[in-house]
Amino acid sequence: MFTKKEKRLMGEGYFTIIRETEWYIEILSKNTKHCWIICKNLNGRDWPVIIYHKHGQKTKYYHKHWKTWNVLKAVESIKQHDTYVLNMAG
Repeated sequence: MFTKKEKRLMGEGYFTIIRETEWYIEILSKNTKHCWIICKNLNGRDWPVIIYHKHGQKTKYYHKHWKTWNVLKAVESIKQHDTYVLNMAG
């Protein structure tokens, strides 16, 4: 379900890929250690991409964070979130 280009967006060093399935890719931000799931929406009637988030690998559950139009926008949104988190910490 994910194209090679979409997979490259998540595998170019900014993230560590934790798990990959046909419908979602679970990633870890190397900067904040936050975990994310980028999920292709199965019903196709709503936003095509849903993003789930948790604050670390030991956090038990993910929460829905955003919906967006494509994987590129999802990755950009996660990077913007990382910038926000890192600025709040410093």
